Order: sequence, then C-alpha cells, then structure tokens
Amino acid sequence: MSFKFHSREEVERFLTFLERHLKTNYLVDTKLFHVYVQLEGEGKELEDAVALVKRLAGLAKGGKTRRQIPLLVLFRDAELARPVPPEVIADALTLMGRPSLVRGDVLETDAGYEEVLSVVERLSRLYEEAERMPLTPQAKRIVVTYAFYAKRPVDAAAEDLAKAGLLNRGSVLSLRMPLEEARKRLLSLNTAGRSAT
Repeated sequence: MSFKFHSREEVERFLTFLERHLKTNYLVDTKLFHVYVQLEGEGKELEDAVALVKRLAGLAKGGKTRRQIPLLVLFRDAELARPVPPEVIADALTLMGRPSLVRGDVLETDAGYEEVLSVVERLSRLYEEAERMPLTPQAKRIVVTYAFYAKRPVDAAAEDLAKAGLLNRGSVLSLRMPLEEARKRLLSLNTAGRSAT
C-alpha cells in the first residue's frame, strides 16, 4: 500500500500510529512524504490489517476532512480514569459544535484527533466523579455529557437536569424518558445555545 502525506509531521504521526496499533508484521519504506507499507498475513487477519492501516493513514493526515477514528485506537491512546461509552463521546463533541456519530467501531467526526483525545480524557474523569453518585447507567450518560458541556461538577449537573425534568429524583437518579429522547433534548442545547449568542 502506498500513502502520500503533506508534511513530515503527518508521516511521523502515521508511523507512530502503525507502531502503536498494528499487530500484524509489516515493512515500511519512506521517501519524502510517501510511505509504502507491506503487510504479512492472510485471510481475515490481513483484511482487518489493511482496513486499519487505511484508517490510520486518514487519521494521520491533517486538513479539514471528516475523520474516521477507530474506537480501539482512541481507547488505547487515551489515558482513561474510567471507560466512556462511544455515544457519550460523539454527543459531547456534537455539543462542542463538532458534529460526530458512532458507526460500528468507528467515531466519525470533524474534530482533530488530539482534540478528541482530550475530550475522551475529560469525560473519563467525569465518569469517575459520577461513580460517587446514585445514578442509573443511562442517567449517568446524560449527566456526564451535560456536565462536560456546561463545565459543571457532576452533582450540580444532575441537579440542573432534575430541575429541567430529564431526571427522576429518588434514592437513585434515573431518566424520566427513554435514553434516545433524553439524548435529543440534550443535543438541542447546542442549537439553543448557538441561537442565543
């Protein structure tokens, strides 16, 4: 496989990604901004490796294109205090004005890779904070996403959402509606916030 990059930094980023994430044996040759990758293997293992290398090349390239970030790569690179559901990452990025969604094992986003890593690590710390509260798993998703967006502590975010009618109060805080409806209401905050400015 042959890949052309725009700068030495992109080449180095690609080689770092290969070293960190490609488990198949491979050979690499570089000439200026061109990188040639030869993979060893056969069958499904080789097909998976080819797909991963192509995604890593796309990820290493700069520019304004929509990125497809393999979740496995993202979770290996991020310093996680606690696991974060992929949909929470997509929702947090969308609320930041970076429309994102999860398709299978890939996060599609307009955000840069370093920005996504930073968001994942912040969300992970909020999940760690949320573990000290009596929240159902679905309520935790909404509370953590809102706490991230509003830059509020998790307990204050839960109080805000209870007042807004998204959470049921009780010994355990739970959603008042199905998760997808709560996500839609939460994502509407971005458009409401934008029109107010």
